[in-house]
Parts: sequence; structure tokens; C-alpha cells
Amino acid sequence: MLLERCSALGFAEPSDCTAAPLACMGGCSGAGECVAGFCKCRPGHFGADCSLSLGRDGKPQLLAGRGYTPRSRGPRVYMYELPPEFTTWRNEAHLDRPTTHHFIERLTATGARVADGDDADWYFIPLTIRGRKDDFPTLNATISLIREVHPWWNKTMGHRHFIIALGDKGRAESDQHPLSYQPARKASAQGQPMSYEQLYEANNQTLVTENVTWVTHWGLYQDRDPFNFRASHRNATDVVLPVFLSTFKLQGMGLLTSRNHPLFGKNASTALRKRSGPTFFFAGRICGDRQRPSIVGGRATCRDDSEEGLLYSGGTRQMVHYHHWNRKGFYVKHDDDKYGEHMLTAKYCFGAMGGGHGQRQIQAVLAGCVPVQISDHVLEAFEPFLDWNKFGVRVAEKDIPRLHTVLGSISKKEYERKQQRLRCAAQHMAFSTVTGALMGESGRYDAFETLLEILRSKGEHPGVPPERLRSVDPRLDAFLDCRADDDEEAWEQEEQAQEKVEEVGRAVATRRLARRSRSSNKAEVEGVTPGVGGSQGRRQQLCSASPLDKGAQGVTLCSTVYDIGQPLYGGLMCASSPTELVRCPRPWA
Repeated sequence: MLLERCSALGFAEPSDCTAAPLACMGGCSGAGECVAGFCKCRPGHFGADCSLSLGRDGKPQLLAGRGYTPRSRGPRVYMYELPPEFTTWRNEAHLDRPTTHHFIERLTATGARVADGDDADWYFIPLTIRGRKDDFPTLNATISLIREVHPWWNKTMGHRHFIIALGDKGRAESDQHPLSYQPARKASAQGQPMSYEQLYEANNQTLVTENVTWVTHWGLYQDRDPFNFRASHRNATDVVLPVFLSTFKLQGMGLLTSRNHPLFGKNASTALRKRSGPTFFFAGRICGDRQRPSIVGGRATCRDDSEEGLLYSGGTRQMVHYHHWNRKGFYVKHDDDKYGEHMLTAKYCFGAMGGGHGQRQIQAVLAGCVPVQISDHVLEAFEPFLDWNKFGVRVAEKDIPRLHTVLGSISKKEYERKQQRLRCAAQHMAFSTVTGALMGESGRYDAFETLLEILRSKGEHPGVPPERLRSVDPRLDAFLDCRADDDEEAWEQEEQAQEKVEEVGRAVATRRLARRSRSSNKAEVEGVTPGVGGSQGRRQQLCSASPLDKGAQGVTLCSTVYDIGQPLYGGLMCASSPTELVRCPRPWA
């Protein structure tokens, strides 16, 4: 049985999928044994993490007898139980993008998860989808199973259901069968539109999942020729999620230090405090064949200039390098041994696409560098709910030759406004409740909470275009501006932190900044009582992953509360109860 399971999951040897015995979802909730990355539940318990059991009324219960209660503020999410070969919780050692794994644990830790679909606002389909050839059959079989076993898909026609797909090209990689359009097109041409059942039988999964919200990293909403980028994002339905950047990855890039941190002006090195780096910065792969561009006749060019060679980044990296590789103030290179330093000291950083979605725009925002987006017909993380034009610069691809002119036309005042807005934007891009604080933030506005807040708003205002949701939903509007009304203390402290960041930008004296920092830190420590087990508590201060907080009064470093060799479920927000999700603090319940 073990050999069969491991083989089905793509592991060469059973030892490969049993190598990380603590990688099971939620540690099997203390109600089962972790085998090959999956939970073997004790009698009376079931579910991917053994968190479910049946009550006396025959209805499922979540963490029964452990004190679990759903949080009062929505949305409430029901997670379908699927056969293990379909799901995302395979051995985490083999997950290159563990975002969904973390999301599932955060659902439970925050109290957003419910055991009964009748109590849910949204329904989560936890599929393993990662741009593989068997994605479509897996999706097809999953939808078939859900429709057969559960009532909620048929009741909603797939509305208020969501899938997290982390492939480079998002939904387009997974939900379209090669022949999916043909039956529908033929029937439509004959004046006989196909029924829902006929569409399903025709394997037209694109239309069967028409109402499902796809949460992906790739916001391309229009086909791009000749680069073979198919439209993936549907603005009225889908959500673009930031790429998860772990503290280990940020540390490797030299980006754990952030200009968005209120202590940057006091504790950062002298070399980093001033923006004395390049005006425009990009370092990374440029040519489609991974070779360094060559200089011919004073011009930069890639050896492979075919359509296939230009496929990577839609040609934008090559064009930026071609036109600006030797321009004064522009740093555009294949690699860079001072990557973090240059990003932290540059005025603008190029958030380039890759073989689909990119992550450099997220790096730039987290570092505090104004991101430059050059990717036509692509929405960035949480757009249009979050307006990237307020803290970034969008440049049309046709304007790449005059990029220097576009950036030069931005006034000092406008640039300072973008800088000031970066701190709030960065909190939405960070997965702070998992990684720990990167910029002295509370975690209230992190990417997980932002996704839940957007889903809540979409569910409460069906039919409202996403670009209008903020105007009809004051709660969403306040949240995206980092001024949530459910935690006035966090709001006040966020305003203080923002003031410090702005002061650094105006080169206010370090002594004044340090004095305010000591006062603020003292206020944070006094009277903070974490909410436990679903109770309504005051704000729980996250431990800090930032070196800027070393020695800061009232701040706990994550390295002092978490041993990397020990299990930790639910992220560093749960560091005080690392193996018991039900006891994880819920400061925003």
C-alpha cells in the first residue's frame, strides 16, 4: 500500500516520501500518525489532518473537544475532503511552492474553517495543480467527485468555490482540455447551445469551472502573440496572489532588511540608509537561452532571438537590456553579487515577468523599492482591489525605449508619495503570519488575511465588478489601506510606524526617531493579551525575522522562539503553540 501510494505521487522510492515524518498537515491534529506525508487517523477521526469527527447529531465537527470555534468575522470556508492523490498536502519536502499547505493550516489557526458546508460562505477545492500534463484529468475527476458526493457545487453552480493554482501560467495550465472548445463551438454554430450536463460530458472543463474563482500568481487577461501566453485571469472572477517568499529566500537575497521598517533609519547600515544606488535596477536572467547577452556594434543582443528565445518574460527583459544596458544610472545585468544592496538603495526596481508570472515585483515592494511594471495586459497581486499605480510605475511595453524619460518625468513629490504607500502595500504582499514580521508589522494585513478579506467582499457583493468593490464595501477599503476597523490598537500603531518610515524618507534626525521608537515599543508591550482558542483578544505581536529588530525593546526575534528542527504548524503567528492549531492566537477573530 505504501509503495503504491508513493508511486502514485511520483516518488521513486518509498524512502523518499517517508523522509520527512513531521511534514503532515497540522501534525495530524494529534489524532493520527504521519506516514509518507499523509495522516493515518485514529478510529473516530478523519480528514486530511485528522481534525474531523462526527457529533451526536451525525454532523462533522472540527477539532471536537479541543475548544475550536469559528471566528465571528467572515468568511467561513469549507474545505472539501479529496483522495490523497488529488490533494496539495503531499510530503512538504517535495513542494516547491508550499503556499497552499500554509493556507490550509492558517484557515484552521484563524478559525476561518468550518466542518459543515451548510455553514460556509466559500468552498475550497484543495487540488495539486502545478502545470503538469495530468492537471486536466485531475481537475475533471475532482469536479465529478464533488458533484456526485456533495450538494454545494450543484446548489451554487460552482459559484463561491475557489482553487489555488500555483503554476507559472495559472489557470491556463490546468483547466482547458486540448479539445475543450470544439464541442461547444460546434453546438453554438448550429444554434443549439449545450446544457450544463452536455458541457460536462464533453469535457469542456473551461466552461464547467466558469464560475469558480481561481487564485493564481498569473494575472494575464489577454492572449499574447507570438509568445504563446494564453489568457489566464478573468477579472470578474479570479484573484492574483503574491508569490510566497520565505525568510530563507529573502535572507539569501539580502532582503530581510526592509526600507519599510520603522527602524531602518536607525539600525540599517550607513551604506543602505541613503538611496545612493542606481536609478533603475534589474539583475537576473535576460535571454531565453539563459546565456549572457552579447554586445555587438555597441548594442546588447541575445543569441537566440527566435520566438522561442523571446518566450521568457514576453521579451521585456531583453528589450529593457537592449535599450538601457549602458545608460547612466541604469543597472541592468545578467547577475549581481550585491543584489540586496542594489535593490535597497535603488529608486526604481524592474518587476519583470518570467516564464509567466514573476516575483521580482514582490521583492521590490518588500524591500521598499518603487516597482516598475512592464507587462501589458497583466494584473499584479491583488489588482484591481489594490491599485499598484499608487506605489509603483506601470510602463507600456511600446515605451521601453523611452523608459528613462518616463521615470525622469516623475516629480520628487510624486515619488515620495509612492514611497510612503509602499509600507502598507508590502504588508499585503508578505505572508507575515507564517514567516514572522519583516517590517515591524502586526500581520493583520498579510497576504493570507488579504485573500480572505477579498473573498469575503466578493461573496457579500455578488455581481459588483472588482474595481468597484472598495467603493461599496467600506470594510474592504479600510483594510486595503491598512486601517482595519476591527483592531484600533493595531491601526494606531500602524500609523505610528508609517510616520517613522516617512520621517526616514525626509532624513529626520536619528535621535528623534530612536526616542519615538522606544516610546512605541513600550506601548506595544504593555497590556497585550493574545486571543487564544477563538476568544476575542488584543493584537498579538508577531516575532520578528528582521535583523533591524535585534536588540529592540519589546520585540521578540523569531530565532529565539522557534527551533527550525521542531514542527511548527500554522506559521510563526502560532509560535506560542507550535503543535496545537486550536490554541494559536486569533487577534482578529
